[in-house]
Amino acid sequence: MKVAIAGYGVVGSGVAEMLIKNRETIAQAIGQDICLEYVVDIREVDLPEDVELTDDIDRVLGDPDVKVLFETIGGARIAYEYTQKALSRGIGVITSNKELVATRGDELRELARQKGAWYLCEAAVCGGVPVLRPLKTDLAGNRILHLNGIVNGSTNFLLTRMEETRMTFNAALAEAKSLGYLEADPTADVDGLDARRKLAILANAAFGARLSDDRLIPTTGIGRVTQRDLHAARLMGGALKLIAHARRTEEGWTGWVHPSFVPDGHPLVGVRDVFNGLCVNGDCVGDVMFYGQGAGRLPTASALIGDLVELARNLDRPVSCDVLPVVPFVAPDEEPVRAVIRVEGDVLPLCEAIPVEDVRSDGPLNAVLTTDMPLKELKERIGIVRRMGSELGVPLIGLC
Repeated sequence: MKVAIAGYGVVGSGVAEMLIKNRETIAQAIGQDICLEYVVDIREVDLPEDVELTDDIDRVLGDPDVKVLFETIGGARIAYEYTQKALSRGIGVITSNKELVATRGDELRELARQKGAWYLCEAAVCGGVPVLRPLKTDLAGNRILHLNGIVNGSTNFLLTRMEETRMTFNAALAEAKSLGYLEADPTADVDGLDARRKLAILANAAFGARLSDDRLIPTTGIGRVTQRDLHAARLMGGALKLIAHARRTEEGWTGWVHPSFVPDGHPLVGVRDVFNGLCVNGDCVGDVMFYGQGAGRLPTASALIGDLVELARNLDRPVSCDVLPVVPFVAPDEEPVRAVIRVEGDVLPLCEAIPVEDVRSDGPLNAVLTTDMPLKELKERIGIVRRMGSELGVPLIGLC
């Protein structure tokens, strides 16, 4: 079976390497040989022997023997055009492009259903860690009740370096860029947009949410996190992590992406560096955790090849296409939360405005743990304290 790769960057070249390096292993898993025939890229790139480089996607998709296109371009413009063309011709598409899946995935899945094609995106969430397929297959008999995850390896690396070396955010950012963990423009990672897209994809697999709910999820990144916020989390007996949270509700589902307080003993507290961790709770299975490398050339390629195995094994069977999503997003205003808040100086104004369960101090820095209250109320009360002139850190939504 012939396949093609569109976009020969870090991930695309990783797919090519794995297809060649593990060719026999993949053939045994599928039951037939896989041949990488084309790479589509506008640049001159070094390719494995017998692989043709072209910038003409129509030529590639016009080859009747090409059954699968790996879309590893990124972004939502050219990648969308290529994906739409491939699916329209009944060619399966396998992607790691979380931006495209989150923003146009509902439309592309419907097109795939109409044309009898496959559109698979395991690599779009948690890199090499298989999470979407287990949610849809191994855990399919459960009602998934809630999930919490560290799903962006870049921001987790930043927080780990700040925590362990006491470096500033800007110093950690520069180091992450030098190591290739961040793009030249790190906005999508630092502002939480990447994690938000992944949360929308996870919610689709877990609850049947619309992929386009991405735009509705309240999101706060780590750009304002300081060493003193990290210290406040330590004082309270835990760590600061950027968490993607989702929960099933009676009306649909709700969620957020936010810097969070993860207490010592929680499974996610030890997820460090570029690793990802996802905790899922099902009504029958209870708690399940997925852990592994959330990014990188070959880990991401591993997830893409996993999708290839599923597609190739079922190529002559009816397309496995999700039922059109019907579960709506509900704003998390009434979601009960507690928070750890850094307070510089006098803690009394905060305690007068917000019910507090615990206060711990280290000189003029205080770490305050609030009691449970609706998220909307917590935000309103924090606003009151700030208007009174108190210096507060980034509120860290607490995980149980």
